[in-house]
Parts: sequence; structure tokens; C-alpha cells
Amino acid sequence: MGEKLAIDFGTTNSVIARWRGDEEAAEIVATAGISSSGKGELPTVVPSLLYVQDGKAGITVCGEEVRSKGLDSMRDNRLFRNFKRGIVSAPAPEPRMIDDMLWSDRDAGKSFVKKLISTLPYKNEDIEQLVLTAPVASFEGYLAWLNGVVDEIAVDKIRIVDESTAAALGYAVTKPGAVVLVFDFGGGTLDLSLVQLPETREKTGGFLARLRGGKAAQHTARVIAKAGRIIGGSDIDQWLIADVLKRAGLSTQDLSVDYAAVLTACEQAKIRLSAETVTTINFEAAGKQHSIPVQREELEALLEENGFYMALRRVVDKVMHVARQRGIFKEDIHYVLMVGGTSLMPSVQRTLGQYFTDMAVRADKPFTAVAEGALQVAAGYGVEDYLIHSYGLRHLNPETGEHDYDEIIPMGSRYPTDTVVEVLLGAAHEGQAEIEFVIGEIDTDSVAMVEVRYEDGQAVFVAQAANTEQQIIALNEADVIKALAKLDPLGEPGQDRIKALFTIDDRRQLRVSVVDLQTSKELVKDIAVVTLR
Repeated sequence: MGEKLAIDFGTTNSVIARWRGDEEAAEIVATAGISSSGKGELPTVVPSLLYVQDGKAGITVCGEEVRSKGLDSMRDNRLFRNFKRGIVSAPAPEPRMIDDMLWSDRDAGKSFVKKLISTLPYKNEDIEQLVLTAPVASFEGYLAWLNGVVDEIAVDKIRIVDESTAAALGYAVTKPGAVVLVFDFGGGTLDLSLVQLPETREKTGGFLARLRGGKAAQHTARVIAKAGRIIGGSDIDQWLIADVLKRAGLSTQDLSVDYAAVLTACEQAKIRLSAETVTTINFEAAGKQHSIPVQREELEALLEENGFYMALRRVVDKVMHVARQRGIFKEDIHYVLMVGGTSLMPSVQRTLGQYFTDMAVRADKPFTAVAEGALQVAAGYGVEDYLIHSYGLRHLNPETGEHDYDEIIPMGSRYPTDTVVEVLLGAAHEGQAEIEFVIGEIDTDSVAMVEVRYEDGQAVFVAQAANTEQQIIALNEADVIKALAKLDPLGEPGQDRIKALFTIDDRRQLRVSVVDLQTSKELVKDIAVVTLR
């Protein structure tokens, strides 16, 4: 039997876990040099830090080694932190010039994840399955990026599960059929999933049904509702550093190359304020030492001023709205499961407590639940999931001459699908030689935008107010040549020419088969068009 592994690539920390088949349990994997030793009750994690030593040669240092060598306080632009935000944000931050080479956040993320894999004590051929996690709020491009990062591992060995659902499996809740709210609030994203666990087994987080065989409906976790927003602990760090500089009578320009060190000091102060009511931020700027005291109440007021709690409440409201539509109400929720460092902040827990007063709150696995739950999938345990967006097929509007989208996959569709979506299509103009299949992601919800600005070469992400206009993102326009139905003889407008049959597999891939109605020939057979979310 090969190794079953999971990697939870987080904005602030990352976790690697492996499945111990003899014990039907997960264990956290420590990798030499890059994993933290774990302090007190803190588990072994890999800090999501990357330092580019040689931009041309691609030589980098990552994880705990960055801190142990003091590279996180170096006065240059070679340190990447919070780069997961740069991968999921739109627009993406501009790349940096390092040793006459451009380095983007995607490049940093790719180097980081590859380093995680290369330091594992297993060869690629020994890996039976690798599960990667993705935030609920991520776009399809993030999933495509992940697949590209691990291209040296066979694609049929890779699975992707959203982080909130994995966390629900990672917490070993013992109540069969329990409805749990997973509150995943880390450094870069806020993800909520309302999940109903299986009806059988003593530990629903341990023995869930196998994907293959068995009565899956009785043993499979079911996602009731989920929502996400691009906001997290890194936003708090930015708000705090801005406030500290204001109180010190400084600007970001005054920091210059000291910016990274001051940001680290603010991040550590934020963490301390979860356990203490007051702390001091000590830093150097322009050759002068500064000491700024910060009270927990002051930090909470800063978060309120920047709309932090409002954003939190909106995501909770959205999840509960979808849940009510599915017949699940607040009193039906048995557990609230806390995941991610930001979820441990007292004010965050207090805000959540205003919604859920009588539920058992679990916060004993804030850093490892996602990776451990992802391993449940690697071990073959099932999750009945659904899509959080609608998807449309692009066509040419004959009245306007512009592209429109007709919905073919509604939001909330379960996958893998049991039924086929059949679409009849005709030629848009005389002598048409081919018909393309461009799929658009239809998002009618409020979309959290991210402003990206730069301070001393460091990308700074600040969550902005949402807009409520419908947005449609063409997912596969660049790769549409892979999904073309060639017409022979050439197509003529005014009649149905092809029948397209769409399905969704267990990897969220939209697949299509196409039959020519005029010749009865199969033009396309079960090809993957795009990965949905």
C-alpha cells in the first residue's frame, strides 16, 4: 500500500499529514528544517514563508528555516508572506524583480508547495494519493494552479477538497447525523460550511463510508450550505501596522526596508492579544527605536472601524439563509467547530456566540483539523458536496451580436451527477465549421474585492466593500480549443445541429459528449471541459 498524504496550504501556516492505515487515523508529519517544533499545545506546522536567495537560479528557503536564519527580518524584498492571498485575489499583485527575474505570488506559492513535497520522506512513486485543500471562496484558477504545482505527481493520484468540509471531517464529532458549522478563519480567508455528518459509526470523523461500495447515503457527510470571503488575519496585521505607524508619527515610507520586521512585530502582537489584554510593539524605524502599547480593546475598535465584524456577520448570515432554504435552522446545529488562528480571537468568538448561544463549541484542533479531515478523503471516505455557483454556456445573441450565457448547471447542484444535462445547439452563422464550449461561472452574490498596494516591495492586501452586481467569469476561454465540435458538413443557422451531454464527475470536472444530429456521429466523447467549484 502506498502513502496517503494531505497538504493544507494555509496563508500563515501549512500542515502536512499522513494516513496511518493500521490505526485508521491521521498523524501530522514534521519535515526536517522547515517545520516548527511546536510550543506548548501548538502542533507542528510549517510557517508559510518563502525567502528567495537567488532569483535567477530559483534557490529559496521556506518555512521555519526562514525564521531560524533571521530572514524574515531582512531589509530587502526577497521575503514572501501571505502569498496565498496573491494567488486567490483578483487582480493579482504585480510580480517583484529579484536578481533580474520576476517573482509573483504564484511563483512563490509554487516554490513553497514543491519544497513541502520534496522534503517529505517519500518518493513520488510511493504516494498512492495526495489530497490538497482549497478555500471555499477561491476561484477555479486556484484549483488549476494547484494541479499545475504538483504536475510531477500523476493527476489520478490527486484529489481536492474544500477546507471547511475537510475540517468537519477532521473534528472527530461523536454524534451520528450531527449538523456542524465549520468556522474556518485563518490568515487569508473566512470560510463557513454547514455540514451534516453520517448517521452511523461511533466516531463520524473516523469511520465514514467508502467512496466505492456500501450504502454511501447512510455514511457520507452532506454539505448543506457554505460561503466564503477573502478576509483574514493578514488584514488585521495591515490595519494594525497602519495604526501603529500613525501613533508613532511615521509613514510606510519612513519604514523603507524595516517594513517586513515591523509587520512581523504587529502579527506577533495580534497573536499575543488573544491571550493578553495589553501588549507592546517594539520596532526600529530609520535608526530609531519605538515602543507602542496596544490594548485588546483598541485592537477590537480598529477591527470594527475597518468593517471586520460586519464582514464576519454577513458570511454567517449568508450561510444561515441558504440553510433555511434547505430546511435547516439555527436550533438544528449541534456543534460549532473553530478552525484557523483568527478564529481563536476572543472578539471573533464573542461575535459568533451572539448567533449560536446554546451550541457546543469545539476549538481544540484549530490548526490541524483541515489536514486531518482531508486525509479522510484520501482514505476513501466520502463527502456528498455541492457547487456554490451557477454555470452557463456561452452563446452568441443574434439580436445584440454579443455573447450571453445560458445557465446549464444551477447553484447547489450535487456532484458527481446522477443525471445528464442535455443541450441542443445550432450554428450561429452560415458556413460555421465548429462549435465551442466556453463555460462561465455565474456569481450573483456579493463579491469581496481585494485592493492590492505595495509598500517597500511588499504586496499589501486590504479587503474592500463588496458589490452586488452579477459577475460572469469565463473559465476556459484560453483552453477552448480543447473543447471544439467540428462540423462536417458546415453548419447553417436556423436548426439544431448538435446535442451536447454534460455531466460532473467526483473531481468537480464538467465533462461533455457531443453528437452531430445531422450525421449521427459522435464528435466529442466524455472530455473534461473545466473544473467547477
